[in-house]
Amino acid sequence: MTVGSISTSNVNAIKGTNLEGMSIQMMAAMVMLEVGATKKKEAELKIADMKAQNDKAKALNAFLDKLNSKLGAFTKDEDTDKIGRGKVLNELADEAKSFGLDTTGWKAKWVQHEIRIITKVIKLPGHYNYKATTGDQARAIASQIQHMAENCNSDNQTQMVKLQDFMGQYNSFISGASDQIKTANQILQGLTKN
Repeated sequence: MTVGSISTSNVNAIKGTNLEGMSIQMMAAMVMLEVGATKKKEAELKIADMKAQNDKAKALNAFLDKLNSKLGAFTKDEDTDKIGRGKVLNELADEAKSFGLDTTGWKAKWVQHEIRIITKVIKLPGHYNYKATTGDQARAIASQIQHMAENCNSDNQTQMVKLQDFMGQYNSFISGASDQIKTANQILQGLTKN
């Protein structure tokens, strides 16, 4: 964030303070303290974003562990294992969707069979039609979830660089304000000695 020229009215708006009779150094110190406080708030927001990303990565990894644990029971690509994987995906579809995963095709469809005998309709017991899922499809889904978790961690590394920048700017403005206050005090001390 860059700070352009600052008028007395802008500084008054910052703190609602009357600046008449205040030295330029003290005005500059006030502005630097206010900009420093803004940088500190930006850093706090960045920290909250990073925590949310970290929490999402942990939740994705926990979900992946659960998915892999349930899919581990189905090691072959026979029809029963494919249907078993489909049942697991059906069971976990809503949770996966909460992470933003595309769960198209994960949910089973209810199939109702009917028989018509002249004018009467007899409904037979229905069943869920689970999507058969191959081992390769299951591994692709697990890989997608792992990739999402890694992206959260990668994004956090990027955010850490930005956080360090905000903290560096904060420290710079606070140090500058301190220097301005020292200069103002030295000027006042010089005036009192004369």
